[in-house]
Amino acid sequence: MSPLAQLLCFCTSMAFAPVPQMSEQVWDIRYSYEALSRGRHLLRLSTTDFLLDSDFSRRNRLAAFAQDFASRTCAGRYVFVDGDRLTSYAGQFVFRCR
Repeated sequence: MSPLAQLLCFCTSMAFAPVPQMSEQVWDIRYSYEALSRGRHLLRLSTTDFLLDSDFSRRNRLAAFAQDFASRTCAGRYVFVDGDRLTSYAGQFVFRCR
């Protein structure tokens, strides 16, 4: 392949490179959201701890945030279809609108 063709291929591939997913923050929860195929949605969450915080309360905050986010995304009708085991500080949820 000629040097000019190699340069054009490189420039073209850089112009269409995937954009990294940036997380957003609401209160003490950071999240990233991605629409998947077949009507599924992926929500990744993480949190920090407060001064007097427990694993139980952190997990509850993450689960409550996921339920609220899914409800807002799907106008109230959703079902969780998959997800990782929720740890004290992070988790991911896959849901689908009904």
